[in-house]
Amino acid sequence: MPTPRPGQFRGGLIGSISRFFWGQPVPPGEKRTKYHVPIAGDIAQTSSDLLFSEPLVVKSELAANQAVLDDYFDDGLHSTLLEAGELASALGGVFLRTVWNTDIAEYPWIDIVPCDSAVPQFAYGKLVAVTFWRVLSDDGKEVVRHLEKHIPSQNTILHGVYVGNQTDLGTVYPLTDFPETRQFVGDLTEGNAITFPDQPMDASTVVYIPNIRPNRLWRDLGPQAAPLGRSDYAGIETLMDGLDETYSSWMRDVQLAKARLIVPQQYLDNIGKGEGAVFDTDRQVYTPMQMLATSGTSDIVANQFAIRFQEHAQTASDLVGRIIQGAGYSGQTFGEFDAGSGAITATEVEQRERRSLTTRGKKILYCRPGIRDILYGLLAVRREMFGDTTVEPERPEIDFPAVVLPDQNELASTANLLAQAEAASKQTLVALVHPDWTTDEVNEEVSRIFSEIGLDLATRARVMVSEPMTSTADFTEQAEQLAQTVKPPDIPPDVPGTTTQE
Repeated sequence: MPTPRPGQFRGGLIGSISRFFWGQPVPPGEKRTKYHVPIAGDIAQTSSDLLFSEPLVVKSELAANQAVLDDYFDDGLHSTLLEAGELASALGGVFLRTVWNTDIAEYPWIDIVPCDSAVPQFAYGKLVAVTFWRVLSDDGKEVVRHLEKHIPSQNTILHGVYVGNQTDLGTVYPLTDFPETRQFVGDLTEGNAITFPDQPMDASTVVYIPNIRPNRLWRDLGPQAAPLGRSDYAGIETLMDGLDETYSSWMRDVQLAKARLIVPQQYLDNIGKGEGAVFDTDRQVYTPMQMLATSGTSDIVANQFAIRFQEHAQTASDLVGRIIQGAGYSGQTFGEFDAGSGAITATEVEQRERRSLTTRGKKILYCRPGIRDILYGLLAVRREMFGDTTVEPERPEIDFPAVVLPDQNELASTANLLAQAEAASKQTLVALVHPDWTTDEVNEEVSRIFSEIGLDLATRARVMVSEPMTSTADFTEQAEQLAQTVKPPDIPPDVPGTTTQE
């Protein structure tokens, strides 16, 4: 029998994980036949897609800043946020930091650091410092680590290289001794520190973006752990483990259900003493048994177990539904819908995906401030460290585009009803039908519409403000012009108080 793992007898997190389906050792005499269903990866990818599948709308009041931010998003910042969203969903949070290397790029850019490669420090829920670490080399005995500490309140970045072992950080060595850290030497201002004296105090070079809060497991571990985000997998680990066990059992049924023939030993061909017996594979006999042949009856027995596919499928489907719900999403988001229901409207889509859209809205509340802050810090570093005086550090406005776009038929029907009721202007109707258009595009389209129906700007202004006429001749002339382009409304003759002249 295999020796039990010590962790299986422990309590807490390690003990519970060791007793999971994947923590159990393989039974003696069997190969590992466990199957993994990658639903955790699907959840992380879906979370990122809901947030960043469409490019963010970044707006700045300064034209130079807007041009720089557009270049960053065109140059890979959008894909960076997609990756950050997936890491945050799985790990509970992610760090974004401003980095630069003149040997690679002319200006700084934004980098991602997983939260399991950082040691943050919080004060009243705010990030006051964070230390990133990476292993430069590890030969089993000597370990070389690079530590990079950002202190936002002081606009300072500290670098240090430590040579130690597997358990101790070790001794500090100069940055110039290692090619991976030699690039930082030119930016050092005092010791191993990089400072930004002219940079605004609130322009940070690093931000922490939590996936969602609160973290139910760490809420009582003091101010250093409580601000950390919560993973989408929190609370559903046992369900995902059960899903793997269900599929492994299903595949075991498939393997055991292979057709086998049981035949007596003398039915096989003896190939020599000590060499055993064989049978032609075309005869489909694979399982010999020590038994005597009997006359008058068939000694070949066919054996094939049933596959409990329906029971396994229903169990797996129920587990998938509970996992998706526990992660905060709707089954519709993962493609679980009635394919025979035909086309559905945008309103029905929103109703079916309401839980997913609600979770998306909560995550936007946590990631929008962090993205604005890191863009603010990026512009500040670009101006101070790289001398780009065309940009002015500011926090740009960020809008997340809608995931479910309204149906065009519904929008057109709504616009038609508003137009018949004379309850909206042309500009409002165009903006309603085209929600993704800018104000300039809407105004341009309104001008085209009035141009096509022959109503110029001057006539439109008089109609809208009811400009007083100087004489009866002017009234008659303008009425004739309007009559050629605009059909007047029909007035029922039986309406009290109306006349033909009115």
